[in-house]
Amino acid sequence: MSDGTTRAPALDPEALSLLAGGLAHELKNPLSTLRLHLQLLREQWQDEELPKARRTVRTLVTLDQEVRRLNDILEDFLRFARTDQIDLKLGPLNPLIEEVVQFVRPEALAEGVAIETFLDANLPLLMLDQARLKQAVLNLVVNARQALADSEGEGRRITVITRPAAADHRHVLIEVVDDGPGMNAKLLERCFETYYSTKGAGSGLGLATVRRIVEAHGGKVELQSSPGHGTRALVLLPVPAGLQ
Repeated sequence: MSDGTTRAPALDPEALSLLAGGLAHELKNPLSTLRLHLQLLREQWQDEELPKARRTVRTLVTLDQEVRRLNDILEDFLRFARTDQIDLKLGPLNPLIEEVVQFVRPEALAEGVAIETFLDANLPLLMLDQARLKQAVLNLVVNARQALADSEGEGRRITVITRPAAADHRHVLIEVVDDGPGMNAKLLERCFETYYSTKGAGSGLGLATVRRIVEAHGGKVELQSSPGHGTRALVLLPVPAGLQ
């Protein structure tokens, strides 16, 4: 028996992703305007010496930090929403890895973290969306750097490796290895969940985005870790037929 209500058809996942991505994009413009005005207000008050002025500046700084955090969350969400838009083209893997490492290395070195690469020079060409896979590898390397930022001692290191999968010419492996504090079983089980994060300022979309990008390439990603023994991220990518 009908209740007289007409229901719109459910959106398919692709349409929902486009809608959510469009909404996030529209929200970025007013956030940028809001941050600009906060900065202008801060400039007007920061040279004043009265207690009220100092309190106002502190409030404006806090508001600016929150607007920046919201913008970062929206950026993460846009990257997550756009992972269905994959444009695969035949190309080399190693130059992509080198670009990511060169981008991250200066900040890592400033934090006392070294990054080493061991890239197999004889890898076959792969079907890649260079921009999307670069984002996935960047997320993994940044995660490793952040994990090491919480650890102490000398010799903190991230190692990035590319190689054929053992005894399997049909896949190539990317490994991102850190000697940080590692993860317990509970965290390891949940780390790929959407919006799950142990970082206070994290969006919880970094590893979820990595998984979506890798799976869109026909690959798989997993983490191996235990407390006190660091973390190893493994990305398995298929080699196109005819190049195996």
